[in-house]
Amino acid sequence: MKRNALQATGPTTVTEGDETLDDTFDALADPDCRAILGAADTAMTTSELADACDIALSTAYRKVERLSETPLLVEGVRFDPDGDHAAEYTRGATDAAIELGDDGVTLTVDDSASDPVSAAFDTTSVSAD
Repeated sequence: MKRNALQATGPTTVTEGDETLDDTFDALADPDCRAILGAADTAMTTSELADACDIALSTAYRKVERLSETPLLVEGVRFDPDGDHAAEYTRGATDAAIELGDDGVTLTVDDSASDPVSAAFDTTSVSAD
């Protein structure tokens, strides 16, 4: 049984002096991290992401850990009836905006278009009957 990863609620903003800002830009500069973000449009385990991105599993673990420290990737749990639960990841952002101002750089990452409750009601195979 598969459960979608939890999503953050609303935009996340990071500014100069916030370590997350540098971590996010560093992750976006990494081609493997960008590939993982591209593949993570649906919840996937690290192993599934490694296969989808054609990268070594050890590399995928490092990159997923790096991305999980940013607002770009969200961790959830894939429940298994046999008790073999696994971490799964999904893209935590659908939009990002960079603002340059007097106080430096501000990055706002927005996930509002990926609301899991709305997505559940948009699923054609779900019926209230």
